[in-house]
Amino acid sequence: MTKVTAKYQITIPPEVRTELGIVPGSEVEICKEEDRYVLVVDPIAELKKNGVGDLRVNSLRMNI
Repeated sequence: MTKVTAKYQITIPPEVRTELGIVPGSEVEICKEEDRYVLVVDPIAELKKNGVGDLRVNSLRMNI
């Protein structure tokens, strides 16, 4: 479990950051889904922000 600091900040565990591709400067969204909140990361926005990437959606290939 993660603790909240006096400034209402949390530390995202390393394994979660790695799996979600979160790096310093990443923008995340906190959304309510029924009775819980979830952290949402937009991987396409991260690729566009970095200006590089190769995204494959089904059989369609898009270079960003």
